[in-house]
Amino acid sequence: MKRFAFVAVVFWMLAAVGGAQTLPETFSVEQNGVSLTGPGEEVPPDVPEKKKVYDKRVGGKVWLEATAGPSRFDATRFRTLDFVPAGVQSLIPNVVVRGPEFGAALRFRAGSSTIGARFKRADYEPFDLTSIGLDLGFLIRAVPYVHPSIRVGFNYYTTTGGLVIPGFEDLVSNVRSHGGGASLGAGLRIPIVKWLSIAADFDYSIIGLVFQGNETITGGSFTAGTAGTAIAGTFALTVHLGT
Repeated sequence: MKRFAFVAVVFWMLAAVGGAQTLPETFSVEQNGVSLTGPGEEVPPDVPEKKKVYDKRVGGKVWLEATAGPSRFDATRFRTLDFVPAGVQSLIPNVVVRGPEFGAALRFRAGSSTIGARFKRADYEPFDLTSIGLDLGFLIRAVPYVHPSIRVGFNYYTTTGGLVIPGFEDLVSNVRSHGGGASLGAGLRIPIVKWLSIAADFDYSIIGLVFQGNETITGGSFTAGTAGTAIAGTFALTVHLGT
């Protein structure tokens, strides 16, 4: 009986102490950016995390590019024309032509590297030079607003229109020309918006051309060649597709 009375007294004392404390009507806890509120407190609205509209860095997995700019081709930097006598070789005039160059490219980006195909056509006088080839590039994307870049190209070349070596129109006929070469380029690419950028590049190319046709002196066929260098300043507009 005494034990029961003691337990009852202890229980009564604990109940009295608990009743003397008043619980707050509201509470707010901030944990990992999430607010918890109790009854009677207004729930704060969710504020979405701020995102940058564009971090000024070129992206996209697929690049569609259009190019244009001036070009200069020294077609006789290195040359051999086997249907011309050796003593007359030195009399062949230097052929340096200038004209606009237009092109297009389809490139695929992986990280800071690109690979793709490039088409170019230069309108010279008296001939046109067309090329198509493999384009490899590296872009320094760590610079956020202006990306330096370098490119290497391996191209197939062909000419249309007049002869690359002028002055022989009466000596040859049915001339076909084709060849190959490599180019090295460097430039700067500037992001405009996330899906569009512009670029300015400088290209240096070594081009070798082989001519095949008939010569009118003996009526036989001939094979000749010339090798030269070309420089071009290219302005590009690029559309970037994909994430």
